[in-house]
Amino acid sequence: MTTTDTKTAAHSVPYRRLSMGALIAAVGAVLVNVLLYFGGAALGAFPASVQVQGEPFSVLPVVIFSFVPVLVAALVFMLLARFVARPKRVFYTVAAVVFVLMFFTPFTLSAPPAVTVVVLELMHVVVAVAAVWAVRRC
Repeated sequence: MTTTDTKTAAHSVPYRRLSMGALIAAVGAVLVNVLLYFGGAALGAFPASVQVQGEPFSVLPVVIFSFVPVLVAALVFMLLARFVARPKRVFYTVAAVVFVLMFFTPFTLSAPPAVTVVVLELMHVVVAVAAVWAVRRC
């Protein structure tokens, strides 16, 4: 009879399923956040005073910062699954901490309108939910 040390054993993660889930979640996050962007823009959430790196806020950062974090989250989970005894539990904790930290980023803008803060926070929720969904489905 053989035993396996749980500290050194990599957990079985269906990488193909996780990769496909992350891709689906990332595209879904982009679609929802682009809709939020245009809805927010119609409500005046992104006046010229709201800028990203000196440029007026546009849809391009929305696409990038919706897609990339979901894929990064999946990569983080893959690493955790390789080195940690309870990867989902650790991932959920890390995801919660990152989400709380993301909560403060809209307030780093100089005097953002309230509607801007609300729309950006909703976008953060979308990305967090997409990242967790991708991991939960595997």
